[in-house]
Amino acid sequence: MKKALIAVFSISLTAGTLYLTYSQVKDYFIKKLVKSWIEESKKLNKELSEEQIKSLKEELDKLYLWEVKLLAKYSEKAIQRVPEQELEPIIAKLKEKKILERADLKSVDAILFGT
Repeated sequence: MKKALIAVFSISLTAGTLYLTYSQVKDYFIKKLVKSWIEESKKLNKELSEEQIKSLKEELDKLYLWEVKLLAKYSEKAIQRVPEQELEPIIAKLKEKKILERADLKSVDAILFGT
């Protein structure tokens, strides 16, 4: 009985630790991504309101960590205005995973897509 209890406790502790780590890393990437969008919007004279920033964070929280990372990678390249050939594979992955359909990112369209 004690061994079973110890095993269940160990599994619970490990799962909880892994989830906490995942959550903290995801929050870090979301904050970093939103911060880059805020800075870029200031350069474009299209500042984001506090409500838009909060909405962006909520929408990004709907995505998985690896999807946020993919979006961050695309965003970084889009901000740097790299050639379209470099962006095509990332755009294809974004469309394949339907990331832009699940997260409403209309307030940063100018930054991401230049529209």
